[in-house]
Amino acid sequence: MRTLSATLLAAQKKADRLPYVEAKVYDYEQGIKRLTWTRLYEGSEPDNHHGIAFDGQGSMHRIRSGGSGTLLRQKITNPGPSSDYSQWTQIATDCDGPCAIAAYGAKVYIFYKTTGSVLWKYYSHDYGATWDDAQLVSYADVLSLAACWWGTGDIVVCFALKSSQLNGITLDTGTQTATQHTWSDANHSLLDTYGIGATYNPFWPAIEIVFAGKDSDSPYNHYDLFRTWFSDTYNFGALESFLMSPDGEDITYEYPDCHLPASAQSYETNRIIAVEKFTGTTAYTRPLACHMVKGTYWSDTTFTEPRPHPVIASGAWQSPYGLRLQSASDYWWMEKPNGVWQAPRPADSPLDLSKDIITLSLQNVIASPDLSGRGNLVFELNNSKGIYNVGAGLVPAKLNKRYELVLRLGYKTTAGDESVDAGTYWVDSWEHSSTPNQSLFTIHCLDARGLMDRWSARYQMRWNKDEVNPRSVWQILYQLLARVGIRLTNTPPKPQSSAISNFYPDFTVNPGTQGTQALKKLLSFVPDHLVLRGQEAFTKNPLADEESCYSYGTDHVINSGKYSDAVTLSRSRALGQAGDDSRIVQDAFDWELLQLAIDILEQDYDPNLTTTTRAQERADALLRQASLRAQRGNLVIPTNVGQELLDVVEVTDARCGISEENYRVHAIRTDYDRRNARYQQSLIIGAP
Repeated sequence: MRTLSATLLAAQKKADRLPYVEAKVYDYEQGIKRLTWTRLYEGSEPDNHHGIAFDGQGSMHRIRSGGSGTLLRQKITNPGPSSDYSQWTQIATDCDGPCAIAAYGAKVYIFYKTTGSVLWKYYSHDYGATWDDAQLVSYADVLSLAACWWGTGDIVVCFALKSSQLNGITLDTGTQTATQHTWSDANHSLLDTYGIGATYNPFWPAIEIVFAGKDSDSPYNHYDLFRTWFSDTYNFGALESFLMSPDGEDITYEYPDCHLPASAQSYETNRIIAVEKFTGTTAYTRPLACHMVKGTYWSDTTFTEPRPHPVIASGAWQSPYGLRLQSASDYWWMEKPNGVWQAPRPADSPLDLSKDIITLSLQNVIASPDLSGRGNLVFELNNSKGIYNVGAGLVPAKLNKRYELVLRLGYKTTAGDESVDAGTYWVDSWEHSSTPNQSLFTIHCLDARGLMDRWSARYQMRWNKDEVNPRSVWQILYQLLARVGIRLTNTPPKPQSSAISNFYPDFTVNPGTQGTQALKKLLSFVPDHLVLRGQEAFTKNPLADEESCYSYGTDHVINSGKYSDAVTLSRSRALGQAGDDSRIVQDAFDWELLQLAIDILEQDYDPNLTTTTRAQERADALLRQASLRAQRGNLVIPTNVGQELLDVVEVTDARCGISEENYRVHAIRTDYDRRNARYQQSLIIGAP
């Protein structure tokens, strides 16, 4: 249960309760500000390798390979809509394509591959006023480059990517000493690579890296976007794919980049952009974009589903070398040789709906053992002043589809208006309605389950095919939920089963599979339930001996109650197969039902159950899930703003002969109606 202040707890138990409801709308995507890009420059430069960086004075430095051995640069002081991005200065005649740029303070460093197949540096220590050049290292056959400053010190890192090897070249800009750190992942036999991007994250500290490559694998090779990282000990982290296309489908992923602002705000994260290239009928190249889920870690590969970048909406797109990302104090920047875009960094003020709320209906349900019902939120707003009237493109001002709505529920207390977080929801639709002397605006929102219901797998996703990067059930849930921007967490800690952390199933999500279907299958392996709450989710093993956290029927009245008990499973059986192919059979029993001659059996065969421990856990989980459905009930109560799904509550209802009985909360429906003075909840409860 959510923690409530003493004054809020007392207010919700009073007979003369006064509700307080707060709702604000943000132009966010699961806690991350949505970027609105404006193109500042459209030129005629040919596409090729390119890069962008900002020095300590805020000047923009861009580079591009011009073909025929040329390398060009430009410096834009105070870049903005009126700047001239068409002027270039040639700085080399021996550039063989790959190039990269990084800057910090007064230092600007450009790296490129020469026609002699060595890596060269071209650098300035006075904001680009004067330049020097020299060989960086001798490292042949480089296909692409990226560069990134290591924090705020003297080290800049040039990443050189070959067909099957990555080299992190650390350069001390004070002494001009360069050190190579070559690496190949033994678990991935790369056949080729197609571009690289890198950005520094001070949290580790480490440099986060994304690159494109073709991986040799069985039963087929595939093209991937991989993530890795470069640690503060100058070592690389294990590769992991987060976007894949099988060989033979004519789709490749190329020239990715990633960027995290140096002083990232709470609504900013590492963003990734890459090219999707299709060479079949109606061939295309188009940029895809995704980002790291708020509050997660690069090493966990928790990225949202890559989707077409809106920059292509204005017309045809042919930029096989992709886009580069950077940021300055006030703007995100994106560029390619013939284009420059910017998007504001600061977040807009939210739209406060609170004073206009007439009615509110909120439904929350658990996400296991089944997914019946869907959490949703419906607001009815007073539009008598016309502030929610239709605007350009049928979009009300400061409101659009999938905007993020943060809800808080509370009461007016002796300490003032008090409320607690009641979740985050996403605008799915709206409608205007009118009658004589009345104008209403109704908003329908989805919760995280609704987002998963709308998501489907774009390609086959498989975990634990082999021993490379093993993932437990919890870790697979973590990555699945990340595709829609939801963070799975266990803070504060909840009871967890052994299976959810120690069972590593060979688990496949096929193309077209709905997110909710994948969740249902994965959760069937464990006794734990999944609770989706706003931008976060948590799992909880509903232990039979869990103590109650709240009481109804004494200080907190029950308006009405219904209680039922039904026959359910009396035994369950899990069947598996050991490593030596011997059969595994484990059972769980409800002896109370069996004593009554009730014999209802459920069986589950799973070749992933390779030990008696895992099989017994599965049998126990099947029986436990059934027992939770045996007792059912419904309570209608004055709204408890701290109530959470899967809480165990104590119920006393003398009208039905129930005294201090424990039940578990499986669903919560909250209704608020200002016109009819209604502020109540309906709780679906079951066996504890």
